[in-house]
Amino acid sequence: MKDLRKCNLNRNRTITSWQRKCGAKLSSVILNGEWHWRPARSDALVEIQARLPEIRFAPYDKPVWTASRKGIFVSSETWELLREKKEEIAWWKLVWFSYAIPKHAFILWLAIQDRLVTGERLLKWGFQGDIKCLFCHNQVESRGHLFFECSFSYRIWKFCMARCGVDNVPVIWDEFLHKGIQERMNKSLKGFLCRLVLGSVIYNLWCTRNELMHSGQPNTEEQLLKKIIWEVRSRIAGKGKFPRTRENLDLASLWNLHADLLL
Repeated sequence: MKDLRKCNLNRNRTITSWQRKCGAKLSSVILNGEWHWRPARSDALVEIQARLPEIRFAPYDKPVWTASRKGIFVSSETWELLREKKEEIAWWKLVWFSYAIPKHAFILWLAIQDRLVTGERLLKWGFQGDIKCLFCHNQVESRGHLFFECSFSYRIWKFCMARCGVDNVPVIWDEFLHKGIQERMNKSLKGFLCRLVLGSVIYNLWCTRNELMHSGQPNTEEQLLKKIIWEVRSRIAGKGKFPRTRENLDLASLWNLHADLLL
């Protein structure tokens, strides 16, 4: 059947030239154990018919899933065949990793691609209302300002990252992302904590912003910090074990993690 695929057997125009329906069975072109075709009406069909004598008849038909190397349906191999392949992005491990919280990862993914509907994007779409940051009311609500440059957001970052042992927190989106790619994509306790904090802070800042916009009754700064700490602590506590190093002991103390988390 490989030779037949090379002859474009699977293309509708070739099948149509057989003058049979696309759903026709192979048995419809076999008569008394021999091939029985209508006259060829295309070069492709002539080529196919010339190769058919090479195919021997078997007592029974066997379905073969040609997208798989083993001839059977395998979802992963079929997905690799169907999906559009592009160059691997550098930041994907900041978003998608074993400890990631799905709803956090989704909002972070949208934020990294600048697909969240911020005031700046609304302005580009012709929106005429107030597009200033709902936290500080001083600047246009861009992605960079909302999540890093705003004084409210920066206080959240500074507090949370200090618990991860990071003192110097960048206030520019691209700089923060670049620093995260370089330093926080490892499998250490600190690496996982930093990535969990990244997802939780972005998610909760976005939710708080939406609450301000739609209900006017968001969490206070203290409530927001407690929620972020609880989410990160609960997630890391339910996962694997980490070496009992000085750094990990300090981090466990800062996050109030149980001693059993460290080997």
